[in-house]
Amino acid sequence: MKKYNSMLILLLVVLGFGQHASAQKTVAAVVKFTGNDTSVTIRKGDNFLVELWVPNRKDYVWSMSKTAANVKFTRSQIGEAATMPSQPEQQLWFFKASAAGTDSIRFVYKSPYQNEAAVEKLLRIIVEK
Repeated sequence: MKKYNSMLILLLVVLGFGQHASAQKTVAAVVKFTGNDTSVTIRKGDNFLVELWVPNRKDYVWSMSKTAANVKFTRSQIGEAATMPSQPEQQLWFFKASAAGTDSIRFVYKSPYQNEAAVEKLLRIIVEK
C-alpha cells in the first residue's frame, strides 16, 4: 500500500509540474502593477496574464469593471496561496489578444457589500498585428 501511495504522490507532482511549465511557455507577457496603472504591448494571438495581490481581508475581492474589446478573458486562478493569515494571496487573470488596437481593462478591489471600490487599477493594452 505504501508503494502505491508513493507512486501516486510522485505522479501527481510530475503532472502538476508539467502543467505549470507548459502554462509558463504559452504566456507572452506577465503584467505586474507597481502603481494603479500600467500598460502592456503584445501581438495579436498572444496570451498574457495579469498578477494582482489580494490582501487577506474578509469579503474583499478583485473583479473587472471594464473589459477590453481587443482581448478575450480566458480564466482566473489563485496563484501563490498565503501561508499565514495576514499575508496576501496572488490572483492571476489570463487573457488572449484577439484584435489589433488599443483599449483598457479596469480592475476593482472591493467588498460586494459596498458601492465604491477600495482600490482601482487600470491596464492599458496595445495589441499589434
